[in-house]
Amino acid sequence: MNCISIADRLWFEETTLGATLNLQVSDDPDGVLFCVGISHRSLQKCDHDLGRGRSTWEIEDGSLSIEGDMEEMALTFSSQKNHLQVDVLLHGDEPKMFRYAVNALAARQRVGLN
Repeated sequence: MNCISIADRLWFEETTLGATLNLQVSDDPDGVLFCVGISHRSLQKCDHDLGRGRSTWEIEDGSLSIEGDMEEMALTFSSQKNHLQVDVLLHGDEPKMFRYAVNALAARQRVGLN
């Protein structure tokens, strides 16, 4: 499967069910690693919402929320199990790369269904 790097320690991995967005919180190999599975349907909804300019999107289980635009985008990763929340701010080319990745992963499902 394909990997798409967004920023330092933030990347998508394509899966058969959609994609996993990964965030390695620190350089420590034993540090926290968030892995948020996103279904094809959720990728398409996220792609649609991000395409409207400034937007807010949240995955159903609350483990990931996105707010912002192509200039600046905030991602919030949450773990209810560990009561942990980490915010990541994307800026420069990173929001565009994030949007490109979501669009590409969502489009692959549409093509695959046809």
